[in-house]
Amino acid sequence: MATLKRRNSDPISYIVRVPPTADWTMLRGLYVASAIGLAIAVGAAALNYVFLKPTVLRVAVAQGTDDHRLVDAIAKTFSGVRDGVKLRVVPVQTANASADALQAEAVDLAVIRSDISVPQNGQTLVILHRNPAILMARGDDTIATVPDLKGKAVGVIRGTATGIGNAKLFDAILAHYEIDPELVRHEVIDRSAMAEALKTRQVDALFVVAPTTGGLANEAVAAVTKAGGAPKFIPIAEAKAIAQRSSAMESTEIVRGAFGGDPPRPAEALETVGVSVRLMARSTLKDSVAAEVTRRMFSERISIAKLEKLANQIEAPSTDKGAAIPVHPGAAAYLDDEEKTFFDKYNDFIYLGAMVLSVLGSGLAAVATRMSSNRHSEFDRVLERLLEILKAAREAGRLEDLDDLQRQADDILAASLANRRLRGLDSHAMTALGLALDQARDAIRERRSLLTGQPLRPLEATRIALGE
Repeated sequence: MATLKRRNSDPISYIVRVPPTADWTMLRGLYVASAIGLAIAVGAAALNYVFLKPTVLRVAVAQGTDDHRLVDAIAKTFSGVRDGVKLRVVPVQTANASADALQAEAVDLAVIRSDISVPQNGQTLVILHRNPAILMARGDDTIATVPDLKGKAVGVIRGTATGIGNAKLFDAILAHYEIDPELVRHEVIDRSAMAEALKTRQVDALFVVAPTTGGLANEAVAAVTKAGGAPKFIPIAEAKAIAQRSSAMESTEIVRGAFGGDPPRPAEALETVGVSVRLMARSTLKDSVAAEVTRRMFSERISIAKLEKLANQIEAPSTDKGAAIPVHPGAAAYLDDEEKTFFDKYNDFIYLGAMVLSVLGSGLAAVATRMSSNRHSEFDRVLERLLEILKAAREAGRLEDLDDLQRQADDILAASLANRRLRGLDSHAMTALGLALDQARDAIRERRSLLTGQPLRPLEATRIALGE
């Protein structure tokens, strides 16, 4: 705290002096506050890195399939965002291999078909698309229903990775109609051999399990048309009953004109069975990560569809507790609008940070208030002393007293200019201080003129009269 120190025991002789520790105490407080602020900034940066750094997930998918192209499109779209979740595609040979990779936790995600070895640790995030079973006969053949297949040959299209699964699905259909598999010859053939097999009568019909908007289904329709005219689409009329017997299958419909054409192909909506193709995650995947993948699948579906139109079929799975294929809790939370917000997950950190910031703010405010109070206290003392000098000058009876008062005024000016606290005053306070100093000096000059009998010079008299 600044003090007024006596000089030579004269009751009106003081100089302004600031204790050397006063400013250091305040500066030290500012240094401590700055250090705390820096620590908070570093902590915030660390939290940002921990919680917002990209998460790379490995996803298994059968190579060379429509699903492979879809997952590639998803991965490319996700990679366009700086943070969040990114995908690394892991191609495998078959759909079964995709399921095996997830079961072994060699990957984080996998594309799984609902009727092919669903892993025990697998939980659904989204349904990528649904694959209807498409049964077509040559246009020049007499086949019109499933029982008409007795004694015929059916080509079960392998695609790239699902030939065995498709054959089992076809057998399940025959079993429902109580048709002995021995009465229907069916061969697993490659997609590249479809047209030739139909042309040479190696097969009379084709059985394809694929999305109607995908390449494989449309290739199959084109192959039948080329071999025997407009294809006959054979309905699986008991689809609902078949689906009730197997949780892996579902009843679905092929809409009129699904494959285009004039006239439309098929001419009428067609009932059939189908399976779902799902993006599944290992059950140990964090809920927050599963929710983020699910969220981005829907929020960026349009962008994904620009690269692969199959993305238009992405849909939400049922979150019912009794679902045959369970949904990941993180995905379910997002789909049911129960996902924890950032505040919910990190509220403890947020509250702690708010408390620290509050304490820091209060400390800084206290330091600033203390410094401001000290400045104004110092100003009040200096102003009071100048008024004392003004009064003493008007009452002085000796020139020696006026000389001493003049020296005090000069000392106050020098000390005020050197005082860091007073330099921080606003313009109004500095103006008042300057005016008090000028008045004290003018009073000294007036009294000196009176005691010596020498009139003030005209310029000084005019300035004093004007209060300048």
